[in-house]
Amino acid sequence: MSGFGYSLFGFLVAIAILVTIHEFGHFWVARKLGVTVTKFSVGFGKTILSWRRKNDPTEYVIGLIPLGGYVKMVDERVEEVPESELDGAFNRKPLWVRTAVVFAGPAFNFLFAIFAIWMVFLIGAPDLKPIVGDVQSDSLAERAGFESGDTLVGVDGRDVLTWSDQQFYLMHQAMKSKTVDVAVEGSSGEARQIELDFAQIDQSLIGQRPITSVIGIWPPSPPAILTRLVPGAPADTAGLKSDDEILRINGELIGDWSELVNTVSSLPGETLAIDFLRSGVERQVEMTTSIVEADGKKYGQMGAYHPAFENTVYQLGPLAAIPASLDYNWRMTVITLRSLWRMLTARMSSENLSGPITIARMAGDTAESGLIDFLKFLAIISISLGLLNLLPIPVLDGGHLLYFLIEAIKGSPPSETLMIRGQQLGIGLLILLMSVAFYNDIMRLLGVI
Repeated sequence: MSGFGYSLFGFLVAIAILVTIHEFGHFWVARKLGVTVTKFSVGFGKTILSWRRKNDPTEYVIGLIPLGGYVKMVDERVEEVPESELDGAFNRKPLWVRTAVVFAGPAFNFLFAIFAIWMVFLIGAPDLKPIVGDVQSDSLAERAGFESGDTLVGVDGRDVLTWSDQQFYLMHQAMKSKTVDVAVEGSSGEARQIELDFAQIDQSLIGQRPITSVIGIWPPSPPAILTRLVPGAPADTAGLKSDDEILRINGELIGDWSELVNTVSSLPGETLAIDFLRSGVERQVEMTTSIVEADGKKYGQMGAYHPAFENTVYQLGPLAAIPASLDYNWRMTVITLRSLWRMLTARMSSENLSGPITIARMAGDTAESGLIDFLKFLAIISISLGLLNLLPIPVLDGGHLLYFLIEAIKGSPPSETLMIRGQQLGIGLLILLMSVAFYNDIMRLLGVI
C-alpha cells in the first residue's frame, strides 16, 4: 500500500472509531436516562447502510461522508411530538439528565483514550533504554551536568524505565517553568543528582519537538542502515536499497545514523562516493545529494528513512497499567489544554495547530508503524476531540453545556435570540479555527513550516 493509501486508510479508520465512540456516549447515556433516540448515525450525507432492531425505536445509519455523526433524539424544539412520546422527549427531561447526555460524548472520548493507553501498556511498547547518547553543546542539559553515557534513573523521585517514560511529565513541568531533579547513573556507575531549571529554556520551543531535545539530550543513534527510500530521491536513483548499511562516505567512516545525517546534510548538491554493505558484500555507488533550504542555509538530503531502533519494551500487568494509563492521559490532557491556552495568549505559535491533512498523514504513518503507535495516536486524537467538543462554543457540546449553566443560574433556558446568535458566533469561530488548521496543513505540505 502506498503512503497515500496508508494515510487514507488510517484516517478513515481513526475517524470511524472516534466518531462512533463519541456518538455512542450520547446514545448510551440518553437511552439509560429515558430519552428516546430515533437515529444513531456515523457519517453524514447520503445513507449507504441502515438497519433497525426488533422493538427498537432507533434507526442505525452509516453515512457517505465519514467526518462526523449525530444522535437524533425526540425533541419538541425540533419537531412536533405525539402525546404518547412526550415522556421520552429530550427537552422535557430534568437539567441534570440533559447535561449528562451532552457531556457523555466527550466523556467517552476520554474513557477510550484511557483504554487505548491501557492496551499499549498491557501489550508492551517497544522503546529505548534511558541512556544519553549525545549532549548538545551549550544546552540546558550540558550546563546542568549531563554527560554522554548517563543513564536516567529517576525524575522527581519517579522511576524512569525507558527513554519515552516521563516525557509528558517533563513537558508538563517545562510548561510551568518548574525545576526538576533528575537522578542519573554515570557510565562508570557513579550516582549523581542533576537539577534542571526549565525557566532557562525558550518556551516557544515547547511543543515543536520532544522535550528531551529541547533540553539538549538524545538517545544513542541507531545504526546507519536504510529501512525505506523515498521514490525518485537521490538514494533511490543511485541504486541503494532497503537494509543497505552505509559504511563510508568519501572514504570517511560512518559509525551510526547521526553521523550519516550530519555528513550528508553538510554536502548539499555534491556527488558522494558511498561504500555500503548489502547481504554481506561490500559495494560502492555514487550519489548526488539534493539541496534543501532552511533558515537561510542549504543542506544536503539523500531521501532515506532511519531504522526503527528499540532495545527494550515497556510493559505492565493489567492492574499496574490502570494507574499508569490514568496518569499518562491526565498529563496529556493538561498539556493539550496548556498548549491551547499558550496559542491563544501568543506564547506558542498557532503553527502547532493541525488540520485533517496533517492528521491523515499521522494516521497513515502510525497505522503503517503498527498497532502500538496507532493506539497512541488514537488516544491523543480522542482526547483532543473530547476537549474540542467541551469548548464553550455554541454548536459544540460545550456550547450546550454553557446554555445549561445559564439555565441553572437564571432558572430558565436562554432566549431563542441569544441561542441563534450564539450558533452564528460558534459557526464563525469554527470556520476560523479550521481555516488556520487548513492553512498550516498546506504550509507543511509546501515545506514552509
